[in-house]
Amino acid sequence: MVASEDEMLEHGIILDWAHERTDESWFCFMDSDILTTGPCNEAIAKHLEQCDVFSSGHPLWHAPEDIILPDGFKRLQGSYFATADGKELGGAYFAIYSNALLTRIKQATGVGFRFYRWDEVPEELRETLDNAGLKKMDYDTGKLLMSLMHAKGARFRSEDLPQLRHLGGFSAEAGIGRWVHYRGFFDRLATRLLGGALAIPLFYLADTWYALTDPLPGISKDQNRQLSLAERRVFQCRRRKRINTSRYFNMLLRHWGTGQREPREPALGYPPADQRIVEVVPILRQLWSKTDCSWGRSRHDERSDGNR
Repeated sequence: MVASEDEMLEHGIILDWAHERTDESWFCFMDSDILTTGPCNEAIAKHLEQCDVFSSGHPLWHAPEDIILPDGFKRLQGSYFATADGKELGGAYFAIYSNALLTRIKQATGVGFRFYRWDEVPEELRETLDNAGLKKMDYDTGKLLMSLMHAKGARFRSEDLPQLRHLGGFSAEAGIGRWVHYRGFFDRLATRLLGGALAIPLFYLADTWYALTDPLPGISKDQNRQLSLAERRVFQCRRRKRINTSRYFNMLLRHWGTGQREPREPALGYPPADQRIVEVVPILRQLWSKTDCSWGRSRHDERSDGNR
């Protein structure tokens, strides 16, 4: 099925479009940059026996602060699977929903999978969210719907299945020529010192600096001022990790497909995430070797060769 041949549609709109065409017992979807590297149906089936919503697929670049929403944070971003006080909210990367329950709650609330700001939330639902401790400045894809499902008693379960390797943000960064995302001096210095003792503190300093100086996109200046420095720093950190990881994999595929220079592994400043990237490269290479992919060289590829 093709939702649109003329334009790129927002993620939540596509999910609603797909759900309207689903008559199965479960509504399921998976991001296009998740690699399935082994059987996981049995593990998923065990979860589905005990829940209404199952989700998985943490991005390779994630740290705990990207998955668990800290107390006091005002934005419910896409990477958060749960709150610090234990509210399971699921994710919109790899997800399976009881179709009957999902349909019932969508029809009762008029809420779908799209992004919502607080002032777009129907007034009759605001008290429900407030009472559940889920009043937020805005809600990323599926997050308002999941918050309402939680408030209405839906059972959530999640597990970061090792058979699902989520590159994270791959499509958003496709076509970017220069793979390294430098915000300025601190990023460059931290990258060069990755092997030294100062690398991680420098990344922290860089994220804090840009949290102070760069307003977050998608919200007003006044809304930016309402966010704590900690929330702005975590956002800047997440954005940096996501962009550099996704651009690295885009350029790596271009290296395999066109022969352009091989990019070096990204410097994220969080060792477990760096290790996940190292581990997934040979898996991706093996999958690539089984495909019939040959890319012609373009002016974009030629420009990219020198951008290291």
